[in-house]
Amino acid sequence: DYDDIVRDTSPNIRAYIAGMGVPRHDVDDVAQDVYVELYRFLDRMPVDVPPKQWLKGIARNLCLNYFRRTSRRNRLQREALVEIFLRAEHEGATSLSEGPVRHALDGCYEKLPQQSRKMLALKYEQELPSATIAEKLKSTAEAIRVALFRIRASLKDCIVSTLAAES
Repeated sequence: DYDDIVRDTSPNIRAYIAGMGVPRHDVDDVAQDVYVELYRFLDRMPVDVPPKQWLKGIARNLCLNYFRRTSRRNRLQREALVEIFLRAEHEGATSLSEGPVRHALDGCYEKLPQQSRKMLALKYEQELPSATIAEKLKSTAEAIRVALFRIRASLKDCIVSTLAAES
């Protein structure tokens, strides 16, 4: 019964999640959470409600949770970056290109896998669009955009934690 519901509703639920505004690179994660909830509470699914309708209700709630979580995370990251810049300014760093942020960025960049550094070089040194990078790396433009998003997020997290550890 569970497998049939997943097979019959998966495309609709994924489209519904995307339609709620969840970024493409996170749609599958939210959809997976929907089906985990289905598995956990299959015995509580109302018999008079079609599975797709019930799952859309779960998806709506999980999308709202996703937006709350990402909004809070983005706010905290912005606050941390402001604090970093204020601290660097207060400590009299002549410029960010020479200060602790740049030092942290350099260290975090060196920790990245070679493929990630290559993508960053193609994007920011050669200023190539995602489609061209995808051709060079035998991938898709969407996969490159998602990978770059994740690489930038990992760099940001590394910089924040490095600077926090130094202070």
